[in-house]
Amino acid sequence: MRRKKLSRFIALAVMVTVLTGSISGFAETENNQEALDTSTPKEVEYSNEMIGRNYTVVKNNYTYGIYSGEKQEYSIEEAYVEGSDGSLTADNYEYKNKVLNLELGDTGSLLIRAPEDARYYISFDYLSYSESILPVQMSLVLNGEVPFYEARRLVFESTWVDKGESSYDRYGNEIVSVPEKLIQWEHKYLMDASYRYSEPLALELKKGENRIDLTVSEGSLLLGNIYLDSGWEHSEYKKEEAAGGEALIVLEAEDMAYRNDSSIRPSSEFDTALTPYKTSHKVLNVLDGASFKETGQSVTYEFTVKEQGYYNIGFAYKQSDKTDFPVFGDIRIDGEIPAAVFKAYPFAYSRSYKNLVVKDADAENVSIYLEAGDHTLSLTINGDNTRHVLEAVDRIMSEINDLTLEITKVAGKNKDKYRDLDLVKYIPDVQERLIHWADQLDALQDSIKQYNPKVKKIAAFSSLSIASNRLRSLAKEPNHIPYRINELAQSSNSVIQYLANLIDIVNRNALSLDKIYIFQEEAKLPKGAGVFKSIYLNTARFFSSFTNQSYSLANVNKEHLQVWVNRSRQHVEILQKMIDESFTPKTGIKVDISIMPDQNKLVLANASGDAPDVAASINYSIPFELGIRGAIKDLTEFEDYKEVLSRNVEGLLIPAVIGDGIYAVPETINFWVLYYRTDILSKLGLEVPDTIDEVKEMLPELQMRGLNFYYPTAGMSSLKTFHGTTPLLFQHGASLYGKTAGNTAVNSDAAIRGLTELTELFTVYNLPVDVPSFYQHFRNGDMPIGIAEYNMYNLLTNAAPEIANSWDIALLPGVKGEDGEIKRYASGGAESCVIFNSTQEREDMAWEYLKWWTNKDTQIEFGQTLQITYGDEYIWNTANVEAFLELPWKSEDKKVILKQTEWMLEAPRILGTYMLERELSNSYNKVVVDGKDLRITIDSAVKRINRETERKLMEFGYLSADGREIKEYLVPDLKTVRQILNGE
Repeated sequence: MRRKKLSRFIALAVMVTVLTGSISGFAETENNQEALDTSTPKEVEYSNEMIGRNYTVVKNNYTYGIYSGEKQEYSIEEAYVEGSDGSLTADNYEYKNKVLNLELGDTGSLLIRAPEDARYYISFDYLSYSESILPVQMSLVLNGEVPFYEARRLVFESTWVDKGESSYDRYGNEIVSVPEKLIQWEHKYLMDASYRYSEPLALELKKGENRIDLTVSEGSLLLGNIYLDSGWEHSEYKKEEAAGGEALIVLEAEDMAYRNDSSIRPSSEFDTALTPYKTSHKVLNVLDGASFKETGQSVTYEFTVKEQGYYNIGFAYKQSDKTDFPVFGDIRIDGEIPAAVFKAYPFAYSRSYKNLVVKDADAENVSIYLEAGDHTLSLTINGDNTRHVLEAVDRIMSEINDLTLEITKVAGKNKDKYRDLDLVKYIPDVQERLIHWADQLDALQDSIKQYNPKVKKIAAFSSLSIASNRLRSLAKEPNHIPYRINELAQSSNSVIQYLANLIDIVNRNALSLDKIYIFQEEAKLPKGAGVFKSIYLNTARFFSSFTNQSYSLANVNKEHLQVWVNRSRQHVEILQKMIDESFTPKTGIKVDISIMPDQNKLVLANASGDAPDVAASINYSIPFELGIRGAIKDLTEFEDYKEVLSRNVEGLLIPAVIGDGIYAVPETINFWVLYYRTDILSKLGLEVPDTIDEVKEMLPELQMRGLNFYYPTAGMSSLKTFHGTTPLLFQHGASLYGKTAGNTAVNSDAAIRGLTELTELFTVYNLPVDVPSFYQHFRNGDMPIGIAEYNMYNLLTNAAPEIANSWDIALLPGVKGEDGEIKRYASGGAESCVIFNSTQEREDMAWEYLKWWTNKDTQIEFGQTLQITYGDEYIWNTANVEAFLELPWKSEDKKVILKQTEWMLEAPRILGTYMLERELSNSYNKVVVDGKDLRITIDSAVKRINRETERKLMEFGYLSADGREIKEYLVPDLKTVRQILNGE
């Protein structure tokens, strides 16, 4: 009762404040200006460390010169601080000195004696010995402080090699083989993990002892010697002798000797210009640009020179990612950049494969001298030439977000277009700021024209022009900006969004390679097939395409078990290979995997008699639609169903329950956790909230600085799904239904408490209602905390390297129950697998397949193979709890996610549930957007829900036409699942 009164008091206070602020915003007198200043909280200064403390900023404030003395080498024994984490040990890998063993969470402390006050480049010998595919990650603290933002995350990659054998699928297509990690000593300088800088990062050290603390945040390693030196130098290219002769060495780009990322892989393209080429089957013939795209990624090739002499370097490549703009690469011979011309060499935009020869400023071929014998050539993607664009856009986006906050404070959130607001009176420099940003964006576009002066505007950077034009348009009528605020920062077509899109485009550097040439002038570089041969090959390929339909429904053997999978070809290739090499030999059951054409047409496929034996990776809500129509098998009819279904969290099974049967096995989970920026919360002195009440308590501290909290309904379209509307209901102890269907319970006291809490987060506590991209706001730092799901985790891990190690996850903030326990219920449904009704023999085979597919060992093998082969963006979110623990996710994150899975609770699926989901969404929108009363809105919604539920109950024979109950429809819940699984 006291809490309800307090809530009403806060609501009244906020309403008064908003009204006061709005009235003051439209006022014209100086007295009202003073009132506005008094009623509006003074913004507390806050600076984004990613912008204000990045290496560029810090480096420009260095006072020491670059060290020019002899290279300094320190053994770990002399540098190690006794009593810090880790252990000194003799090395099993035959290192020259003792080494320091550091494991996850350890902080190893080192004392380095610098010979003079200077800027130094520090490098390390290290060996990653764990079996994890994730690279070792550490953070560095110098003399008690993080020297610059980038030091929060340092990545120490491993070297990967192919096993030396080609891999083929059952259709004769060559597929990507799984690489192996070399356990060997590596050497690396202190580098920016996002590789905006391709050169080492310098540290300013005072003369004498300097303490360095290295904290391992992922993996484990042996740390060898440490070195201080003056860094890298690249001499200017001096014209050498022409590469006379006719020697030609051709390297197939798909045949890499080494790479520093397991996901860099070959691919197959049906292009007659490429070699090798087959018309009827896939053959790996290029280095896949979709995998070779991140700055810092590197591939190495081995070649042998028969005769010493001068040679030219060339490539057959395609680069179609950045229209009108090159991708840059560092070219190394035997591990060294021979001359400055090989640094950040441009690979111009090209939609088809073409030959490129490295040339100097005078457009003459660059020659290098090579001794006879074995050599290596490496190519590393370089981002130096676009770093200034990324850093400038980061800063401008942050400043635009600050301005948006100022405008909202003046005008309020509810703008009346029929009233005038003199915005310039309250923000005098608003026009100047907009024009200044537009000028900066135009200058950025001018700065990159040097890389393609032939075009008027570089298409890849067109977002700069669009954003600039929009800023100038807003600046023309600054007093109208409050009514056009969405154009500035709050919509998918805003200035902020265009700049965010630009960052994503700039970070993409897809470079596909067909061949590499080491050649002399008289040699003739290979050309693609001629016109007539191309016509012949393309014609043959056309007719072959009608017969070679791998993984399609048209190319199956009906005697085999038919499994339709709703995933990409990459997933299917790995799965089919695992089946052929593991499942079939063990069981004798032959399986044909087909890529599912449309999961929403499975009901029609069943009606027409074309359904598969197993449908996998379908949305977790679909099994109910199939089960209620009698299309799929009740899995509890199999003797060992308890062992299989118990591999999953109980709450995930609720949507698959019909009566006393369970009709699906969960395949993956879509976990919801709290994401927060560790750097920002630490700087503000804020604790990670454990409950929704603690979220409310931290909001004033955030909002007075222009920051805010994100709740997932803000990122949903007009339909707010159960993922956004049910967690707070369940946390308050509510249910969606009573015991039976037709008894809708969303108007119960507990449900109203949950919905009130949900809607008041937006109406009272001022959370943003519409957030098209929490990922981008989180990345920028203006929403440093919020609740999101698996896709957010994948994006942050793979598409935001600049803030890696500056964010973390925690358990969902919940509601404290009467017993003192914090209820953290959240959704978790993702994809499931079902068995279609058939003959007993085929159903038994299907069950054997599902038991194999969902077991721990299979899920671990599949997840690891997928991620090693195709990269971290293919991280596998298995629903098998034991398997999840051993997959290559970040170690500390796995602990949080697994703890949160204990609170996974899905809404039950019954006849008419779609209407309940829709009406909950409509009620939320009416209350939050239209200002309607919650209780009245929900009571009206319940009538519509019950009406639709009764209609569906009649359709499926549970009610007679006059409304009499024919048979009872019990609504499933956790108790139902436990009764089925455990007999409780």
